[in-house]
Amino acid sequence: MTDVADTSTVSTPNEPSTLSPRDESRVAHAVDLCNLADRALKSVPVHPDAPPGSLLRAALDLQQQIDKVVASAVVAEREQGTTWDQIGSAAGITRQSAHEKWYKDVRAWASLGRTARPTESSYATTLEYAAEADQRYAIVYPSRPHAVTSGLDAVRFPGSQAYEDSLRARGSALHSQLRKLSETVREVNEEHSVLKDGGPGNNGRLAENVLRHAAAYDEIAGLYEQLVTAEPALADEHRAEAEQHRATAQNDRKYAALLQGEA
Repeated sequence: MTDVADTSTVSTPNEPSTLSPRDESRVAHAVDLCNLADRALKSVPVHPDAPPGSLLRAALDLQQQIDKVVASAVVAEREQGTTWDQIGSAAGITRQSAHEKWYKDVRAWASLGRTARPTESSYATTLEYAAEADQRYAIVYPSRPHAVTSGLDAVRFPGSQAYEDSLRARGSALHSQLRKLSETVREVNEEHSVLKDGGPGNNGRLAENVLRHAAAYDEIAGLYEQLVTAEPALADEHRAEAEQHRATAQNDRKYAALLQGEA
């Protein structure tokens, strides 16, 4: 008897182009693992007269791919609700060490839209992208032709897509505002560098610049606080970002007060 999930990867006009972040992270990790397997096979020494250093270069290339696999595993764990304590325990390190090691990978995943498909992709949907991983997996395990896609929430619980889409739309809008504010911060920082070179006579204008920087960071903190509910799986990361930006804004205001006192 054929499992229903084994026939659900056929693309339909209503198939969502992007899945839930949890599904997207699972697909990204599956593709990374398939790429690792391919590279490992290509690294097997089959030529008796390989150039000096070629074996080591191949092994180092594999090491880089392994690091990518580990990072995507952490992202997938976070998207399915695994805590940093649990991640640290699985890695045999402390929560803090795990957070320091992989936090940037999770943050990068969130800032890039939490999607598995590459920016330049020939695949119309993530399910199509996942289907390729199915095919690569089935070469080794032909009895499981839809191993990757059959485990996705979009296939198991198709009714959940509308809710996921609403969260993703809200998250995307907030990230778009963050990018705009980042540009504002860059401009303020450039102005700060110019004003700082002007000497004590510029303290008044410098204080105004620092206060604009504080205001921008307060806005950024507010957006991260909204992302806590828009992207609940990454709530810890967003709270940390909000606290960090609030602290920076507070330090800015103290610095501005000193400048105003010296103006």
